[in-house]
Amino acid sequence: MCMRRSINSALVMCATLGAIALAPNRAAAAVHPQQIVTLISALDSVAAGAPAKSVSPVDASIDSPDRTPNGRAAGIFSRSSAAVTMGALSRARIDSVVAIARAQLGTRYRLGGESPRAFDCSGLVQYVMRALDFSLPRTAREQATVGVAIPTDTAQLRAGDLLLFGRKGKVTHIGIYVGDGRFVHASTGAHRVVERPLLRKPAKGIVPWIGARRLIAMPDDSTVAAAPVRPAAQR
Repeated sequence: MCMRRSINSALVMCATLGAIALAPNRAAAAVHPQQIVTLISALDSVAAGAPAKSVSPVDASIDSPDRTPNGRAAGIFSRSSAAVTMGALSRARIDSVVAIARAQLGTRYRLGGESPRAFDCSGLVQYVMRALDFSLPRTAREQATVGVAIPTDTAQLRAGDLLLFGRKGKVTHIGIYVGDGRFVHASTGAHRVVERPLLRKPAKGIVPWIGARRLIAMPDDSTVAAAPVRPAAQR
């Protein structure tokens, strides 16, 4: 009965998060950020609290890699299952970053703003990531030192990555990538939080994109994670 209740809870939470991913603007309006965090925390506990199968000495000897070829396969399957679980939880967090960021669209810009009443660029990023228990520094230049460096290549970006903007290696602006070549940021020009295409023609007031940082890892991030973590301002 306990296992069935845990499975049902996980299905409900995954369905809710799936709705956010498929229709983020509509879902974000209906779901408060704290509810999203509660769902993810609950999903974590479901995954962590699943009862482990007890193995008798006889079963252990039968499943031993030294006694049967299936023993090694079982070990590989177990590792694969863990990777799938990690991937699902990371995907849920990524979808939540996008949903919470888009929920702030239209909020007015104010230098020093760090709440839904008003945001500046780094205040928006700090607010969104804090909702998912990521503690970030306050300024864009400081936020450019956290996480793992990602190449300035849209093919390697993932929703939830932080985008860095500036000139001559100095970060002066930051936003959140939401996928499909678009990002959310608190714009000084628009005087509000907006969603814009990342790749735009150079124009007055548009600060060049100079880097990206990743905070939420996926199981296939081993190559990226090996990249040196350097402040973007030092490139």
